[in-house]
Amino acid sequence: MNRKQKNMLGIGIVVVLILFLSVQSFSSALSFYYEVGEFVQKANTLDGNIVNVNGTIEKGSTIWVPEKTLLTFKLADKNASITVVSNQGMPGNYKEGIPAVVTGIFVNNTLEAIRVITKCPSKYGGDLDHGNHNET
Repeated sequence: MNRKQKNMLGIGIVVVLILFLSVQSFSSALSFYYEVGEFVQKANTLDGNIVNVNGTIEKGSTIWVPEKTLLTFKLADKNASITVVSNQGMPGNYKEGIPAVVTGIFVNNTLEAIRVITKCPSKYGGDLDHGNHNET
């Protein structure tokens, strides 16, 4: 193999690697989100799978245990609600009544959160009020 062929092979490998990483990144960005009601209907078939569920944090449902960084709440839409448990702590902009997307594993009728993403609180009036949570 001459020098030109080696250079072309090296460039080809780099291009293939860049394309592969781009496709992987793009496909993970296209994650499918279930609405809560839709998720509840399909929950039995999704047990043990990682899922993304979109809903609203139900008012009066939050239980926060700071010493264990354990957050439990209900995620709801107009059709249904599910229990979410997270040991990742409370997101900085957490507030009951705002939309959230939870990524987690559905086990024993509970969504065990890997990630909780809440909407920006500035879109809901600016003041960051965590509300009255049931601390235990």
